[in-house]
Amino acid sequence: MRDFFFDLVDVLELVFLDPLRYSEEVQEIPFAASPVSSWMFSILSALSLSVGMSILSAPYTISTLSFLFFGFIANLFLFRFFPFFYSLVADYYVQKKGRTPKLLFLILFARHSVVLFLLFAPVCIVFHALGLSGLGSGLFLLLSFILLYSLVVSRGLKSIYELRNRDSLRFSFYALGLTIIFPFLMNLYTATSILQSISGGF
Repeated sequence: MRDFFFDLVDVLELVFLDPLRYSEEVQEIPFAASPVSSWMFSILSALSLSVGMSILSAPYTISTLSFLFFGFIANLFLFRFFPFFYSLVADYYVQKKGRTPKLLFLILFARHSVVLFLLFAPVCIVFHALGLSGLGSGLFLLLSFILLYSLVVSRGLKSIYELRNRDSLRFSFYALGLTIIFPFLMNLYTATSILQSISGGF
């Protein structure tokens, strides 16, 4: 258990504090190199996002539990596939700059970075305490977290492919824009999120 805790802290440190060492050291951490890490981060982040949206959907009724569950499934679906498509698009732009493909590292980094959404539920609690709730607040927070996620991934792009700040930011936001308009993925997710946000009214 202690080794697992240290590995978890090491992964978080690499993603958020020292991404320059990510591609060199991630394979040295057993937890990070296994699929368990990305699945665990995706499940916890999906739950946080679903709970956060439900917190902003007062008054709470029996339907809130249903949308909490369906929201969790949609969020988990998003966190498993969104980083994959995101990384594919970003890697395409990076290769146009003549860099060596490192798609597997980027996918792993993008999937580890979704742990950022663990903060979504606590922020929603603060918003709700301040009287800011409902569909508008939920979508505003969701958009803000997606933009923050894009900034985190841009740091990974910079370190993994040795890019300049401007290029990494540009490629990250290009990838964000193109991935968001991916029809099936985002339409399903947006519809579920909106339904969850207004579930308190049923």
